[in-house]
Amino acid sequence: MDKALPDRTLRAGLYFFAAACLLSITLSEAAILLMAAAVVWKTFASPEGFRRTASELNQNPLVFPLTVYLVSYVFSSIFSLDPHLSFSRLNTELMKVLAALTLFHAVSNGSRQKAVRWFLAGAAAAGLMGVWQLTSSLLRSSGTSLVRAYGAMHAVSYGEVMALAAVMAVLAATAARGRARGLLQALLACIFAGFCASLSRGPALGLILSLGVVFALIREARKTVLVLFSVLLLAFAATAVQNKASRERVTDIKKDYTVNVRFSMWHSGLRIFRDYPLTGTGPYALRRVFNYYHHQPVDNKIDFQDVHDLYLQHLAESGLPGLFALLLLLYALLRSSAKSFLEYRDVYSAWGLAALAGFLVMMITDSSFDLPLTAFLVYFIAAVSGKAGRPGGAGGDAPAGPSA
Repeated sequence: MDKALPDRTLRAGLYFFAAACLLSITLSEAAILLMAAAVVWKTFASPEGFRRTASELNQNPLVFPLTVYLVSYVFSSIFSLDPHLSFSRLNTELMKVLAALTLFHAVSNGSRQKAVRWFLAGAAAAGLMGVWQLTSSLLRSSGTSLVRAYGAMHAVSYGEVMALAAVMAVLAATAARGRARGLLQALLACIFAGFCASLSRGPALGLILSLGVVFALIREARKTVLVLFSVLLLAFAATAVQNKASRERVTDIKKDYTVNVRFSMWHSGLRIFRDYPLTGTGPYALRRVFNYYHHQPVDNKIDFQDVHDLYLQHLAESGLPGLFALLLLLYALLRSSAKSFLEYRDVYSAWGLAALAGFLVMMITDSSFDLPLTAFLVYFIAAVSGKAGRPGGAGGDAPAGPSA
């Protein structure tokens, strides 16, 4: 048997995951299981046995915070208002943990660049899907309503993941040369068009922060960043001219339903935490009491499941231990990318630092990190941007250029 077959299988699973992670949860989970099987195969085929795998796990910066996160989840589920519901979602949390561990194991210095290229190709396909969704809606619209681009998820979550993909596309196109640069610029155009078609303001604020970090760190990317800022402004202005609902979202924020309902949901989240400070309502069990604290339906539902703020969501669902576990995990993600950038200063570590900073801002108005596809992408960014598989003291595959 070919001794390199487990490694090739692991790498194939990584590329499969990278291409599919914005398009299909089923395909993403299949790729994760393929990578996990390859890791087990490598472990039993290696003369070192489990020692090598254990050593790699020990170097993974997410092992400890993910363990704390799972312990917090189980603790809150035991005291949940609906333990059966909370524990029924534990398999989803375990899949997200498996994704984080296998991605850090799968990414290597040799596979990093190709994995990112596959990812950008998949993100461009998702961008074109979103553009078609908005365009077809505009063609049918009477000028009063439209269907925002949503890809394979909710429009806001779609905007968030497309924003994170756009940051990598900017960096990759800036660093590339020759024909590769033209191809990457085309992928960037598709990705950014999909993001604009989502018409999402929260993700736009996060993307502005991410591009601001890129502008500050990577001198060569500044022209591209300024162009994207201009395109983003024009896209929102053009939609506002075309569509009455979009104009009202900008010109009269006080009357904007989405803004007002978020404030009321945040207030409800704080009230829920006040009554359940230690254990929360239990993961995914907030809907059991939502109507008691929020006296009006949201999207025609009286048993809405979240408060549209990741931090308040965990505070309400899992209490103070849950919020601590979440913040520890997010800190570990950002710290890993920041340390990697200080050491390597390449496009991959810059992606982690810029994209994750913007993502933390996005989560002030949404809680999509709890969704598998969003979590998968965040862990992919962390694995690609971190020290996984890098040679000691060497830079990444493609330099990002000098910092400003």
